[in-house]
Amino acid sequence: MKYCISFLASLAVTAAFCSCDDMLETKNYTDMVAENFFQSEGDFDAAVTALYLPLTVNWGYGDGGTGNWLNALFNADQNAMLPGNEYTTDEMRTYSDGHDYMEFLVGPSTSWGPIISTFNMMRFIARATDVIDNIERSTASTQAIRDRYVAEAKTLRAYYMFVILDYFGPMNVKLDPARLSDNTIDPRPDTETYVGYIHQDLADAISCDALPDKYNGDAENWGRMSKAIAYAIRMKVNMHQKSWSAALADCNQLMQMGYSLNSDYYDCFNQDQTSEAIWSVPSNSAYDNFYVIELLPSDFKMGYNHLGDSYIKGTDSYWYSGWQAYCMRWDFYDTFADNDVRKQGILCEYLSNDGTVKSREGTNKMVGPIPLKFTDSQVAEYGVQSAWPVIRYADVLLSYAECENELNGPSASAQAAVKQVTDRANAEIPTLAVASKDSFRDFLLAERGRELYAEGHRRQDLIRHGTYISSAIERGYNAKDYQVLFPIPQFAITEAGGILKQNDGYTE
Repeated sequence: MKYCISFLASLAVTAAFCSCDDMLETKNYTDMVAENFFQSEGDFDAAVTALYLPLTVNWGYGDGGTGNWLNALFNADQNAMLPGNEYTTDEMRTYSDGHDYMEFLVGPSTSWGPIISTFNMMRFIARATDVIDNIERSTASTQAIRDRYVAEAKTLRAYYMFVILDYFGPMNVKLDPARLSDNTIDPRPDTETYVGYIHQDLADAISCDALPDKYNGDAENWGRMSKAIAYAIRMKVNMHQKSWSAALADCNQLMQMGYSLNSDYYDCFNQDQTSEAIWSVPSNSAYDNFYVIELLPSDFKMGYNHLGDSYIKGTDSYWYSGWQAYCMRWDFYDTFADNDVRKQGILCEYLSNDGTVKSREGTNKMVGPIPLKFTDSQVAEYGVQSAWPVIRYADVLLSYAECENELNGPSASAQAAVKQVTDRANAEIPTLAVASKDSFRDFLLAERGRELYAEGHRRQDLIRHGTYISSAIERGYNAKDYQVLFPIPQFAITEAGGILKQNDGYTE
């Protein structure tokens, strides 16, 4: 676990994240040296946008610092963070049994899956530190431009630190530029200290006058970090730490920034840059979003939702032959009311390519329903050009209600926030749900599942509500309390020579 990376060396073979059309366009930086880089706004842009490398819906990236290939965080492959946050929960499952992550069998020596690609964020945190330092020391361009790029890099660094916190707990991240070339391994900090690092970066970004509030409507820059994204990440961090008052303040701020729910739920997935999109990871023709094809069964030809409407189909000469990586659990599907519009995009019956109709019942049973989500997916190839919604305004409204409930019970304002979400879904808030703080808390957890299914929030939600492990045990898995965190990869523990402490419960 050597953090003494050279940013310029790694940048030479990384991809940059630029605009809606060329965000992930590969660029050649082989001529970069310390003496001729960070000398212009273009240099700042190249350095900062390269930090977005793990943030793509496409497969992943070659890490110039290690030579390894790693899954991007929001790639839909089983090895990425996004599905890992779903198929370890009550919401989703893999098609096949015996999956280490789904069945809580992951250990320190597990050499594949979300823990490997997620742990690599340690390197991007160090790279962000290098970029921030170089831009701050540069005299090129104007102070406002330098400040904007620094604020953007700090927001990215804060998010990557949060990813590490969520998966592994507080880690010994590299935040001192003077020590980037130092191979010394530090002990892990306590949680308060580590969370303080995240808060400082986000506070710096939010206070930067040059950082735009948001980029909705700005196709060239949409997807880049903004003040709204910084507030939203801080909201997530505060929710993670159950700092209810602080999270509520972030929700209130976001609720005053001009966001609103789309009138059509599926516009959140079929349209980009809507009023509900706070942070989305864009897709384009060169970097497809493979979520849909990951979910479809291998014999898929045409699928129907529970109303019998065809949502996705092939042609006489072509069908999708999906990769059947994972699907929804039937028990979770049953939590939706029949008239809930969010249920309409979940395929519960399909025609296989041999002419057999498969469904929940009968001899040709589906393993689980298919949470299509992207309903405008009549694609002729495997991917779709649809952005991935990382944080939506619906999440903010539900988070506001949760914070308000923890502080003041199911108040009128908490109910009003949720009602915006349920009204759009043609759903209701049951009378019994608002009878007490406990009942409203349980309802909110269930409602977050129905609203945000398959979007990567469920693991955090269950952990925050204290049901991640207990629900796994109910599903028949031998899950243990300490497995709310994943193990630190054994190679890092070994290289640290005993200085880096493994998470409790895990042994080699």
